[in-house]
Amino acid sequence: MDQVEQLQRAATSLLEKAQQSATVSDLAVAVDKATGVLRLCSELEASRAQARKVALEERKLQHENDTASTRGRFERIKEYVSLSTPIVAIVTLTATLSFQSWQFLQSEKDKAAEAEEAQWRDAYRSVSQSAGINPAIVPLKRFLKSPKYGNLAKETAVQLLAYTTDITFFREVFGMAFVPLGWQDLDYIVRMDRAVAERERPLVEKAWDGKNADERRLEPTKERPVYDYVQNVMPQFCEHVGYLLKESRKDHERLDLSATAFQLCDWRGADLSNSNIKNIWLSHVDLKGANLDGISQFDGAIFWRVAWWEASRMSPALRKYLEMNYEARYDPANRDAQYGPKNETFSPKQYADALRRLEQETP
Repeated sequence: MDQVEQLQRAATSLLEKAQQSATVSDLAVAVDKATGVLRLCSELEASRAQARKVALEERKLQHENDTASTRGRFERIKEYVSLSTPIVAIVTLTATLSFQSWQFLQSEKDKAAEAEEAQWRDAYRSVSQSAGINPAIVPLKRFLKSPKYGNLAKETAVQLLAYTTDITFFREVFGMAFVPLGWQDLDYIVRMDRAVAERERPLVEKAWDGKNADERRLEPTKERPVYDYVQNVMPQFCEHVGYLLKESRKDHERLDLSATAFQLCDWRGADLSNSNIKNIWLSHVDLKGANLDGISQFDGAIFWRVAWWEASRMSPALRKYLEMNYEARYDPANRDAQYGPKNETFSPKQYADALRRLEQETP
């Protein structure tokens, strides 16, 4: 039983007993004691209430203490969220604008590419259907430096230059397409040279009278213009290829000069090592100091009036081939024979000394 209830019952018992007492003095004493007991009960209840209040405050403080870190993290998160909201909005807006800009630029690039493709088709059609050669330069010119259509434009230039007879046109288009000259242009020049050489071959055979070329044997309106064109452009092919052969080759890559024809140019110091020269036709080309080492593919090669013995190095197999070849070998009985673009002559002693040096350089 609770202490307060016990005290309250004790006070009640005192009053009941006082009422049963006969004397007033006993009643007064009982009332006084009961009053004291009730006052004590009231004070005890107040103390308990205060203790409960203190306990409640203690629990509240303990709870606040326990949840302080959690509340701190929550408050920080709220602050981060409030601070990051505008940043996220800015980033989102920036990303949206960037994507829209990319879409716009891509759309413009696509439009430009489509426009360029349409222009290229028109240019190619104009070149293909042109009644004259010179008008073809205008639509072709703007595409020669194009990253996308540059190679196609050069391919078209190769076809035009290989089968025209217009020297002026050749100079204009060749200058636009292949100047300045680089190794990336060698294949185009070699293919032009082969095509032009193929056009020349039957004309040379027809003009040859057994000793010399007689152009009068050619038909004047069809064959002679082709022959004159070839005689003009082939030395230019020879000069440009020689320029590249004097430059350092990338990783000493193997060159394919098979079935080509070069004449009247300076290849002094050129590097033809390890090249394929099968069926090459060289006429009056200066090879002094040139490197012809490592060449194993030379079947059908013709070195006409070429002082090949002046080369710095030469594969033994090629040297023996040229010594025995009718068009290439040195004829001591024909001391007046002229070699190279400068029409030089060589004595038997000069030839023998040069051949001995070659044998020592590349035994």
